[in-house]
Amino acid sequence: MDILEHQSGPACSVVLQGALDIYAAADVRARLAELIAQHPLVELQLAAIDEIDASGVQILLAAKQQASNLEHSLKLSAHSPAVIDALELCGLLAYFGDPVVEFGHTAQSKEQA
Repeated sequence: MDILEHQSGPACSVVLQGALDIYAAADVRARLAELIAQHPLVELQLAAIDEIDASGVQILLAAKQQASNLEHSLKLSAHSPAVIDALELCGLLAYFGDPVVEFGHTAQSKEQA
């Protein structure tokens, strides 16, 4: 898993690339925790995630909770098909509250449809 960061003032954009799975969980969770603590707005770009498992979903949930606890914002963007499938399977698309665009269309969660 590669983590590419671009900081611009109080905001930080983070591109996650590769497999967001149990093997990357500890490193990704620690780095995201640092970034969320440092920046009031963190955007996670998820287009390059080609695989995500339950631990990857837990990382996203923990990041969202941490941001909320600190009264910071976490935005998920450019969801890959793997991420969309995992979040739909868990019924979490609406929980994150970010617009989901797949193949140029806005996808609706099953709760919204």
